[in-house]
Amino acid sequence: MRRVLGAMVVLGVIVALQAGCATAHTSAPPAPIPSTPPMGWNSWNSGIALTEKNIDETIDAMVSSGMREAGYRYVNIDAGWAAPQRDSNGELQADPTRFPDGMAAVARHAHDRGMLLGLYASPFDERCSAQPALASVGHEDTDAHEFADWGVDYLKYDWCRDEADHTHQVKVFTAMRDALRATGRPILYSINPNSSDDPTAGSRYDWSDVADMARTTTDLVPVWRDTMPPLGPADPFGDHAFRGTPDQFAAAAKVVGPSKRGYWTDPDALVVGVSWSDFVAHHLPSVRNHLKVSPTEMPDAQLSQLLLRQPDMTADEQRANLSLWAMLSAPLIAGNDVRSIDTQTRDILINPDVIAIDQDPSVGPARPMADPRVLVKPLSDGTVAVALYNSADTPQLISTTAVQIGMGPATCYAVRDLWARTKTHTLDVIGREPVPPHTVTLLKVSPGCR
Repeated sequence: MRRVLGAMVVLGVIVALQAGCATAHTSAPPAPIPSTPPMGWNSWNSGIALTEKNIDETIDAMVSSGMREAGYRYVNIDAGWAAPQRDSNGELQADPTRFPDGMAAVARHAHDRGMLLGLYASPFDERCSAQPALASVGHEDTDAHEFADWGVDYLKYDWCRDEADHTHQVKVFTAMRDALRATGRPILYSINPNSSDDPTAGSRYDWSDVADMARTTTDLVPVWRDTMPPLGPADPFGDHAFRGTPDQFAAAAKVVGPSKRGYWTDPDALVVGVSWSDFVAHHLPSVRNHLKVSPTEMPDAQLSQLLLRQPDMTADEQRANLSLWAMLSAPLIAGNDVRSIDTQTRDILINPDVIAIDQDPSVGPARPMADPRVLVKPLSDGTVAVALYNSADTPQLISTTAVQIGMGPATCYAVRDLWARTKTHTLDVIGREPVPPHTVTLLKVSPGCR
């Protein structure tokens, strides 16, 4: 009898250990919250259909393209992944038609390939996807534990309500933060206070006590600058719901002060590799079909006008986007369809020298000089990153000196162009050639001429 009981005990231990291993595999060994700006991908700008197949293919493409090795590890599924109703237990569920194996399977696929999974949720969901049945207010503990059980590593929490009283926002956003922390799983917490009738709610306050990351701007779209006449009351450029790179950078640079190690202000996802024509032709109709987002509530005729309105961004303009975000120490979240990434887009996104500027352990954002076209960012190794930024439509002579950017005395200085990948030397003056229009010349300056 003792032998039988002993065997049963051993068997029970084995079963328990196996169950524990299965649970660990489902939720994956948690990755720590990064201490430098998060890097990854978000589904929103690409307009791809949110299906298990497409997300799995995106994960695989981020590995094969070299994006994972460059540091882009988060794969974030934005609004539209969930079934329209909670289940009988009041829990969120992935749309069973589009994610037949469930969200835990997607997380496993990401983790097995050295990637991390992010999801989208909203406390109210009154104006974004307009599905208040999915709202997380009152369900914070349930939803947070479900995300943790699935193996989620990142949560984008979008206000999505007209009312934006700051005290109320802090209370609501803090409730989900506390619920996430109570799960014991490190889940990077990104909030968007701006999806309300106050698009400056994210920029007027320091959210570092509430979240790991906070949106401080409206939506960045793949244009350099809007130059066409207004299309009418639904024009997303007219009410600043959409901004091009220079206007977005100007808005983001004003509020970047609270950024620090472990907390980042977010000027929105990158638009590198996202064409304006694809954004309007695929993203906006896709979003309009699944979600009720105010800037996309326009007739097809107006969408057609919008399609013809802007040229696609040039390669220089896309390099400028990544350069400026790196100088801000901003999160680098790609938004292109990685499954069809071309060589130009890949080479821009994974430039190791530019990424190193963004990921420098000092984390601090660049500061403008007396000439605001010159941005300076001291780096932890004693070198200085310098951006010569020409947002104008004509070439501009933009220069500074080693002394002005804070370099110590030296007989000579080495200047490395991080995009041209060339190296020159100077006795003092930095920037002797005109900067082309819509371009950032990104330099790394170090003392000595070796």
